[in-house]
Amino acid sequence: MTRVAIYARVSTEGQADEEVPINGQIDECRKFAADKGWEVTEVFTDAGFSGRTDDRPAFRRMIEIIKTSPNPKPFDIILCWRSNRLFRSVEHRLAYSRVFRRHSIRFVAMHEPEFEGASAMFMETVLAAADELYVSQVSEDTLRGLKQIAMAGYSTGGKAATGYRNVRKVAGLKPNGEPILRTGWEPDPDYAPKIKRAFEMCASGASGPEIIKATGVVTSPSSLVSLLRNRAYLGERIYNVMKQVDGKTRRRANSKPEDIIRKENAHEALISLELFDAVQDVLVRRRPDTKGKSKQSPQTYLLTGLLWCSEHQAFYTGNTNSERNYYVCSAKRKLGAKISPCRNVKKETMEEFILDNLQKHVFTEKRIRAGLEAIAREKIKNKQEDDKERKELALKINQTGIELKRFYEAIASGVNPENLAQPIEERSALKNKLYLQLAEIDRQREIDLQIPDITDTMVEDIQEKYIGIFLTSPEKLKAILPQFIERIELDGTKAKIKYFAAEEQKVGSYWRPQGVGDKRLSFTISVKIPDGIYIRQTCRK
Repeated sequence: MTRVAIYARVSTEGQADEEVPINGQIDECRKFAADKGWEVTEVFTDAGFSGRTDDRPAFRRMIEIIKTSPNPKPFDIILCWRSNRLFRSVEHRLAYSRVFRRHSIRFVAMHEPEFEGASAMFMETVLAAADELYVSQVSEDTLRGLKQIAMAGYSTGGKAATGYRNVRKVAGLKPNGEPILRTGWEPDPDYAPKIKRAFEMCASGASGPEIIKATGVVTSPSSLVSLLRNRAYLGERIYNVMKQVDGKTRRRANSKPEDIIRKENAHEALISLELFDAVQDVLVRRRPDTKGKSKQSPQTYLLTGLLWCSEHQAFYTGNTNSERNYYVCSAKRKLGAKISPCRNVKKETMEEFILDNLQKHVFTEKRIRAGLEAIAREKIKNKQEDDKERKELALKINQTGIELKRFYEAIASGVNPENLAQPIEERSALKNKLYLQLAEIDRQREIDLQIPDITDTMVEDIQEKYIGIFLTSPEKLKAILPQFIERIELDGTKAKIKYFAAEEQKVGSYWRPQGVGDKRLSFTISVKIPDGIYIRQTCRK
């Protein structure tokens, strides 16, 4: 029997999409699995975690089980209510889909079509990009509303800064006359004096440990520095200074100056501007000199396992010396330059050349539009099937109603009601069951995969999202590239790039695992290698 692991998640983010409760997701997945004849062996749940990060306890435990369990794995399928419960970014979907395939694990989303063949990866990432685009739009709308709240001087959520406490205030009236309540800050009588004392001690030259011991406002020197730099103690409301740019590491970056909200006199100040400036001068003088101490991060060779030497039938591997980073033929490394005199390849030049070709030949508007159209056709097909099933249910309900009416007419004409009690009960139960099935179809239609009208802007936005993949960390990019490239064969001045993608994308109603019988849809292009990609000829033949 096919074994299934269910994964369910809800987030804490203020998302506009319908957040189906975890128990509801699990119940629907169990019913779906039972209808397929699958056995549910594991259930993984993450409550209160965003799908934009893969740093989720149950998710990490599930991945660890997949990677470390010996064959056969404890489950064959990962089943989700919808794919955005498992992934909220294209990068994560690409990286972990590769993990699933390597360990022969199938991924199924209840309310999304399945795709068949090697082109499924392209189709799935189109779907993921469309979903991520929708989430980004929702986030922008949410951020716009939060900016308005911050500009009015109110809190956008979370705990107040140490030294303040949250208090509810009336910010206006609704059209129906009810008050609009917002959260503001007021000085905390227990901690506000300690904050002021911490600033005064720092300005007078006290050390970090001395301030912490005397005030207890924080527990570590680094936290103390952050507190002493916080302009909120001047009465300012500052919002959107940083933005999250990496869901996996939660890395953040400075927002553009025009996107930062600064509201003066938003709440009562705890210190004066003169005292704040004096403390900043002290912190600058105490800042350690880190000039020249940064270390270069280790090199990541993106094309390892992809770059192939046609002459010696061997892969190129990465190599770094004091002068440069480059790829070298592994046959040359084993046999020596005299026996294998192929040239070394410049790392940065070769990687830039391949990424440029990938954008030009795979992430094209034509392919993305074809993928969206295929998904839309699948949605229309599902709707037609729902309409057919709905019509059949309506006929059965009508027929059951006619039978019940005849029973009641028979009773009215003198038939003993006890003789018809069981048939009436059976027909009534059947009618209620049919109505429930009809209601379920209507409910599923409301929450089913939503594909907006395909416009040039939508296609361009998804293409931009694909291209943005190349701006991710080298470690992620190295894991993603094998999803699209099978091999890069170098032969003198030419390169053959074999891609995992098809000109025509096909949607299938069933999944076909890799292995025997799986025709990997692919295409190969031959391109001229640009001048300067080779380092030098190490020796003559």
